[in-house]
Amino acid sequence: MRFIRVPRDGFGDGLLGAPPVRYKPPFSKGGQPIGEDDARHLLTILAGPSSYQRYLKTAMAQQAATVPARFLRVVANVNTQVPKHLRKVFASGGFVGGTIDRWTRTVYVLVAPGLRAETRLEYALHECVHLFAHPHVPTQGQCPPLCVGTFQGKFGKAFGEGLTQIITEDIMDTQGISRYYRDRPHGGFTEVMRDVIPVFGLDAMARAYFFGEVDALNTLMVARWGAGWQAVADAADAGDTARARGRIRQLETAYDQRLQQIIRQGPRGDFPTPTKYRHMA
Repeated sequence: MRFIRVPRDGFGDGLLGAPPVRYKPPFSKGGQPIGEDDARHLLTILAGPSSYQRYLKTAMAQQAATVPARFLRVVANVNTQVPKHLRKVFASGGFVGGTIDRWTRTVYVLVAPGLRAETRLEYALHECVHLFAHPHVPTQGQCPPLCVGTFQGKFGKAFGEGLTQIITEDIMDTQGISRYYRDRPHGGFTEVMRDVIPVFGLDAMARAYFFGEVDALNTLMVARWGAGWQAVADAADAGDTARARGRIRQLETAYDQRLQQIIRQGPRGDFPTPTKYRHMA
């Protein structure tokens, strides 16, 4: 089986002193048809400019993150073209455009409506982001056969799918690739995560997602929201976007009130307040 890797520097000429080559994505529209022969272009886009570029390129440069030359599989019949342990994902109801087999580093996407043997760029790119989430190649005992990834396993489906789609959209926006005008399958999840990311920071979220640093992120979340973060995740998982976002506002208000209380109770300036006896003297 052949494998392909993404070069560490896809944006400039490797020759010393050569002028940098201006990056141009291989596709410009999220709704463009994508077939199995376009897999290498998806990797080019993933490694391209975005707010998450340095995290993605680090994950993609690891030896364990190599992928088969034909890692993208566009399937029309789930029962015959998808491994048995993955079929239940497509039978779970709702919109499911694809899934990944983390064990074999393979992306499976359904033929998109209106197409014969292709999917849409945005759907495929979303699944490719999943592919480079931690663990890149799981070990025995680390994951079940259907391995959703460390971040999603810890924080739930809404957080995992929401962050994956936000990363996908950030890549597309940065590179001038338009969103597909029709489907928004992860819309509610992304709304919640757009409230969560600014609170705890892109770096902490990206490190947890791509490198498995979920304990560090969990510590931040508990320190600021206590056990309340779980109520946010539960509401988002249940599809109650309004309740999840409302809970975030409540938790942030409570956090601000605690900070104000600490400030009010803290010392006034660098010197102690003079006693009445010192005033008399």
